[in-house]
Amino acid sequence: MNGRVICVGTVTVDLVMYVFEPAISPIKYRASSSRLVAGGGGLIASMTVARLGGHAKLAGAIGEDAFGSLVRETLRSENVATELLVEHHDVPTSRSTVLVTPDGERTIVNDRDDKLRKSKLRLAGVLFDAVLADTRWPEGAEQALRVAKDQGKPGVVDAEAPVKLAEAALKLASHVAFSEQGLEDFSGQSDPLEGLKFAATELNAWVCVTRGPLPVMCCHGAESYEVPAFSVKTVDTLGAGDAWHGAFALGLARGLVERDAVRQANAVAAIKTTATGVPDSLPDEARLQDFLKESNE
Repeated sequence: MNGRVICVGTVTVDLVMYVFEPAISPIKYRASSSRLVAGGGGLIASMTVARLGGHAKLAGAIGEDAFGSLVRETLRSENVATELLVEHHDVPTSRSTVLVTPDGERTIVNDRDDKLRKSKLRLAGVLFDAVLADTRWPEGAEQALRVAKDQGKPGVVDAEAPVKLAEAALKLASHVAFSEQGLEDFSGQSDPLEGLKFAATELNAWVCVTRGPLPVMCCHGAESYEVPAFSVKTVDTLGAGDAWHGAFALGLARGLVERDAVRQANAVAAIKTTATGVPDSLPDEARLQDFLKESNE
């Protein structure tokens, strides 16, 4: 039941600023609070897996600097294995500034050296039940998903725009979870159902598109269906999508069928948005099961 997931993706250190209004004019703004935390899609997904009782390994690239040390310290405190991290002595760890408005929406500005994307993974002999990779590190995603395909294990792609840079990785995946922008970028279709049908045929894979508070649309072959989202009071959406992908990959690693894995992921993402801060807002298995039980009553 444990579930072993390798999460392959971006690793950053985020300066998160909670602001009173969107920063749209070239003037000074004041934040109500701020925090410096380890972040990035792969990192948050891996912490989600660990919080839910799975065994998570993070494969990503960092610099040999203070921010890289913060990443390692955060992962160790969250029981995420770090032996697959690649460390560069001549490249800084990726950094982001994140502005979060009172409605929970966020704006992200990232600074990442392209050399980090050229890192080579060391996956030989690593045991796993599923791989999760994102399109922001195409080379790493392709390496990991090829290993998953060769071993007949679920290979999940978090397909965020621009996705065409990671087309080789997408074609190796068994499951592709698009954002709305990612699906339109890949399919050229503004209608999500038509876009999903195109993607399912083109990739010969199970595909879905996440749409925030709207139901997740899924498609596999000729079958399409929706899995409703959970209605909650949103406080902070930062990291909710990454938590969704981590929970979905863990569900597959534990043998859940796709519909049930999506429902679990929807619940995890909903819980995450009801509080600020990662990893504090990520649920453990007991909190998840309580939430699902309450939602059924």
